[in-house]
Amino acid sequence: MLLPHLAGVVVERVEQEDAGVRIWASARASSAACPACGNCSARVHSRYDRTVADVAVAGRPVVLWLRVRRFFCTHQDCSVRTFAEQVEGLTMRHARRSLPLRGMLESIGLALAGRAGARLANRLGLRAGRDTLLRLVRAVPDPPVEAVTVLGVDDFAIRRGQNYATILLDMATHRPVDVSPGVQSLRRGSATESQQLSGYVWEE
Repeated sequence: MLLPHLAGVVVERVEQEDAGVRIWASARASSAACPACGNCSARVHSRYDRTVADVAVAGRPVVLWLRVRRFFCTHQDCSVRTFAEQVEGLTMRHARRSLPLRGMLESIGLALAGRAGARLANRLGLRAGRDTLLRLVRAVPDPPVEAVTVLGVDDFAIRRGQNYATILLDMATHRPVDVSPGVQSLRRGSATESQQLSGYVWEE
């Protein structure tokens, strides 16, 4: 399969245009699960068209034109009456980009940040500006903080002579644990430092 991430849809038509590639498709599944209660429903309320930007093909931008169904939720205790279907691994609610495209842009943003990342993305056929990349990076959840065996504490100036911040590092993984902005430089062994470190999990 040339496009494995489209396994959940039926491709009806593909057209090549000057601006890129356009793919018409519809969901393969005959039913969908309600996002509120999880009840599967096959009772269709209506249909509508949805456009989703997808990963590039041979450096050409791709747009998916999806025929989406809205289902009735048949569970009598559910507060949701109708809901739109989502294709697993491809779409999510209110998103204008496919999940694979979002993942690629997040990786580019994490590696190159705004301007350089936008240049690379557009060169690869992934249309995204620097603000978009930075917004996606900010939306990436922080990794869970595990038990810290060795904690490093350091201070740095946000604005020299005026604003300081304290950064806590897990010395085993060399990853930041926390940053406290807008505080003055802490003295080692002070009561303030003890209070700041008291909320972390320590491993004996």
